[in-house]
Amino acid sequence: MIRHNKKLLALIIAYSVMLLFFLYGVTFCRYGADLPSGGSLEAPTKAHILGTDDLGVDVYAQISKSFFRSMLIGVACASITFIIGGLMGLLSGFVGGKTDIIISFLINIVLSVPQLPIMIVLGVFLGQKTINIILIISAFSWGGIAKIIRAKTITICKKPYIQLARSYGGSDMYIIVRHLLPQILPLLLISSIAIIGSAIIKESSLAFLGLSNPLARSWGIMISRATRFQGIFFTDFWKWWLMSPIISLILSTTLLRLISKELQRIFTK
Repeated sequence: MIRHNKKLLALIIAYSVMLLFFLYGVTFCRYGADLPSGGSLEAPTKAHILGTDDLGVDVYAQISKSFFRSMLIGVACASITFIIGGLMGLLSGFVGGKTDIIISFLINIVLSVPQLPIMIVLGVFLGQKTINIILIISAFSWGGIAKIIRAKTITICKKPYIQLARSYGGSDMYIIVRHLLPQILPLLLISSIAIIGSAIIKESSLAFLGLSNPLARSWGIMISRATRFQGIFFTDFWKWWLMSPIISLILSTTLLRLISKELQRIFTK
């Protein structure tokens, strides 16, 4: 299916190229992301292809390490929301009644509250550990998936073959495993890909505000440090120190979103 879809194939190749670019930065780059390896604010050269920051730390090594930390957080958040959102949506759509009313109420709360201000407050109280960031982001990410799965479950349950299966004595577990999961899991996986990109943006936002581990490498922390550097926009430093993490953040999240949208278009034809 992927081989015959040129747009999806191109997006996957583009993301793979970006992945290899960052993988090289954490495996073969001779400079580390934590210690100075050159002069302060060196322009891009053959030695430092994306220059150095104010402490002399290689920018390419930093954005490469930040990519994999962001992906780790994104995948962890997607896994949690995959489970919670999938279960809540399936339970709401399949059981119905008071269960559906309660879960739908919770979904609407999660989707309607101003997420960033609440995440900031929770980040202040819970602390800057990576696990806390993952839990905070996941707590506000499952609602969208649950709503999609609920709607899909209700649609499937109205199909004639579901009613026929019930009339022949098919149990709830049989109907879920045999008829619902094969149609729901692809949609759940596709939605989880979009969650990865969303989680990366949220983590970078919290890191930019100083609510992430300051010792960890993050695009948000890099952007925050660069923008706080006095007079950066009156110099050429922003061209490599600030734009590198910004472009990395935009490119990675945009490609994930486009891949998710294209997969959704294919599977919902």
